[in-house]
Amino acid sequence: MRWADLDSLQHVNNVVYLAYAAEGRAAMVADGALAPGLTPVTMTVRFLRPLRLGRRPVLVAGTVDGDDVVQQIALDGDAGRTVFAEVTTTMGRRAAADMHPDVATLPMSLRRDDLDADGAATATKVFELFQETRVLHISSLLATMRPGRFVVGTSSVTFRDDIRWRPEPLRTSAWISRVGNGSFEMRSELSDGTGVLADSTTTLVGFDPASQTAKTFDDAERDQLRTLIP
Repeated sequence: MRWADLDSLQHVNNVVYLAYAAEGRAAMVADGALAPGLTPVTMTVRFLRPLRLGRRPVLVAGTVDGDDVVQQIALDGDAGRTVFAEVTTTMGRRAAADMHPDVATLPMSLRRDDLDADGAATATKVFELFQETRVLHISSLLATMRPGRFVVGTSSVTFRDDIRWRPEPLRTSAWISRVGNGSFEMRSELSDGTGVLADSTTTLVGFDPASQTAKTFDDAERDQLRTLIP
């Protein structure tokens, strides 16, 4: 664990869990527990509790179940093992998807360090691009609610095609598909303007930074979130 792994709430950043999982999968390949060269189709991360900076090493425990690689991000302590997140990666063949109509798009430029040795954005970087997409759209479209007032509960990404370097910005879109008492679901797409490169579904949960606990939304917050449902 590193200082740079932390976010503004002093929790390990959501994307860093995917970096831990990627290191774990690479170790599984090196140990012969996972075949090399498999193509991830979907990745889902379920956040169970916040992980703070500490001196104990982070443990990544992985198992293979058919096409799924299931990994737990955990710490071992005197009281046993505490799991902070679970990452499930499904391997297989990717499928195309149509762009969602009638939603606003914003530009997002790639960086060269988003790419791996083969010139495609890594799965971890794609999650980071979707995190940037959510922040960008929320800060642009919601007047009073800002990141920090809610946290990610579950996030899933479906990879449609490789995201490769291009000087032109990608197009990002995001919209809210469901609003509950204390959570809402946000859908996002990354595209090249003609086809979907990846799409994401994320459940965000109301959060009180002062008490570091989940909270329900008030009526004004729910009404504002509902304005972003297409």
